[in-house]
Amino acid sequence: MVETAYVSVRETRTEYEVADVFREYGESYRQKYGLTPEQARVMGAITACRTATLGGHVEMCQDCGAVQIAYNSCRDRHCPKCGKFKKAQWVEKQKVMLLPIPYFHIVFTTDHAINELVPDNQKAIYHLLFRCAAESIQHFARLELGAEVGITAVLHTWSQRLNPHVHVHCIVTGGGLSLDGQSWMQAQPKYLFDIVAVSAYFRDKFCTGLAKLAQRDDFNLPEGFELDTLLEQMQAKAWEVFIKAFAGPAVVYEYLSRYVNQVAISNYRITDISQGQVSFTYYDNLDEGQQKTMTLSAHQFIARFLWHVLPDRFVRIRYYGLHHSHARKHKLPHCRALLGLNRTLPEPDPLLLVDWLETVIGVEVHRCPFCGAEGRLTRWAEIEQVPWAWLFLKALVGVWLMGRVPSS
Repeated sequence: MVETAYVSVRETRTEYEVADVFREYGESYRQKYGLTPEQARVMGAITACRTATLGGHVEMCQDCGAVQIAYNSCRDRHCPKCGKFKKAQWVEKQKVMLLPIPYFHIVFTTDHAINELVPDNQKAIYHLLFRCAAESIQHFARLELGAEVGITAVLHTWSQRLNPHVHVHCIVTGGGLSLDGQSWMQAQPKYLFDIVAVSAYFRDKFCTGLAKLAQRDDFNLPEGFELDTLLEQMQAKAWEVFIKAFAGPAVVYEYLSRYVNQVAISNYRITDISQGQVSFTYYDNLDEGQQKTMTLSAHQFIARFLWHVLPDRFVRIRYYGLHHSHARKHKLPHCRALLGLNRTLPEPDPLLLVDWLETVIGVEVHRCPFCGAEGRLTRWAEIEQVPWAWLFLKALVGVWLMGRVPSS
């Protein structure tokens, strides 16, 4: 009779991960180029995510004695492994704001000429982008609809190839509360604003705001940088503002969920890590959206990824007008009444992590991975977030299993 120890680690990972790049090439990158405190923290979190470094817990099957180890997540918003359940929860909470009206998706993109200024002035430039996008929408809502609209805005800073591409996605109500607060002003199903006029207004507002920012003592300009020349060049261009009507209210937040709590690149897009290079897939918008593969040196890949690390505690999802937290308590219920709905906003559907894991991810957290028994896994021990404690527990579990494992 041979005794066998059944031990597994609960994980859902792809063949290649951003964490693998950091583990293999992160230290050489740091030594050569250095890291900001935020970048160092993000790199450390992603490398440690769902490993013994962050601790976890040990579960044991009461039927077969098998042991399953579940490591903790880092919960960093830049981590490709984390945030999916948080995103699902966010979608359910936002659905309660939906009204039976048209909705529009508007994307405000900055001129790439400002990318050189972003790393040393992230907060200032990103705040300016949010403000100019929201004020541009509200200006034309007052001008063309005579109303205040609702806006949900999400910041993105990357392209499919991980290059800097600073832009903000906005969901906008196709109509709003009249300026006197007495009626609902409905937009046309396929038309909200003159997008050419919006683009010019947004460009001018952003350039004016950037000129004011540059006068502040805490705004950093590279030595010899000619800001006046940059502003003149930017204002001579037609800026890109994209607008599209949604098919209906039901698809609005499901669509935006693709942009919420997302990171610069998902692990599944990485196809190879070898010989100091990283290959990943991307969709080429300049070639009819064809999927292609790009290969960068590992250091180039790391540099592009880290460019998109946000400042600590920076809020990248913001709400304006009828979607602002204060308006949800007062103006939004009034809008619902004007549209013939109950004034009270419905409660979001409850979303339990266990149910979400099973239905969306396909992970049956209560089923033993060895004997298949359901509901027989019990938490047996905790793993501390320090390596020496993990090594000690691992040895202890090994010794204990010798008298607990099933016979073959």
